[in-house]
Amino acid sequence: MAKIGSVVAGLVYAACLLGLFYTPHDPYGQSFFELRLTGPNAEHWLGVDRLGQDYFSRVWRGAGNSLLFAVAASVATLAFSAALLLGERCGGRVVSHSIRAMVSFGIALPAIFVGLLVVTFMERSGGALAVAVAVAGVPFAFRQLRILWLELSSMAFVEASRAIGGSAWFRLRFTIWPNLLPQLVALWKLVFAFALLELSALTYLGLAGDPNWAELGTLLREGQKLLLQDPSFALWPGVVLCSVLGAARMVSVE
Repeated sequence: MAKIGSVVAGLVYAACLLGLFYTPHDPYGQSFFELRLTGPNAEHWLGVDRLGQDYFSRVWRGAGNSLLFAVAASVATLAFSAALLLGERCGGRVVSHSIRAMVSFGIALPAIFVGLLVVTFMERSGGALAVAVAVAGVPFAFRQLRILWLELSSMAFVEASRAIGGSAWFRLRFTIWPNLLPQLVALWKLVFAFALLELSALTYLGLAGDPNWAELGTLLREGQKLLLQDPSFALWPGVVLCSVLGAARMVSVE
């Protein structure tokens, strides 16, 4: 079942990312203004929005953008957290205390504040928001990684490997890593879910710069304005967002 779940998740993500390269219509082309706010039909499966854009193409491209930037942010979060953990474990008492103090301070900063801080110094864009989300997730990811590392390092099989003369690289490669990987994937799924939701929240608030950028949070904001006219414009981005989050739960290395 775990393998089937991973395959299903891979198919969902591949379908979302395909929207970055192909959509039935230009997701930014206002080519159907005379059909705006019309319902689904054979040519426009989800209808046409208030700007005359094919909504199916926009949702598909939005899913790809959301997934791409959330994955990039979550991977960057784990990479930076791992680097901090290495520094905390090997950098001496002063460095270790400094890193833990910095993490304790950062855990209290919400992603929205970090996003506002980042866009103050960077041009508003999806990349800037991905940086903000990645930085905001580091304190949580660092603490979880540190707990996992301390638990695994104190296990009897690691102590046995050390006792028989196994090098640090040998212990990492053959005793710690095989046991760390499943938990690391579980941590990534959680960090990815936070990154996706925080990214969509920041774009929902209009911090992406381009108000017409095809991203699920932006589409939710635009759909909210049309709730009384056609609720489906808010429904479909929400359905896709939930589907992407649900697919993350299926990812497994077991």
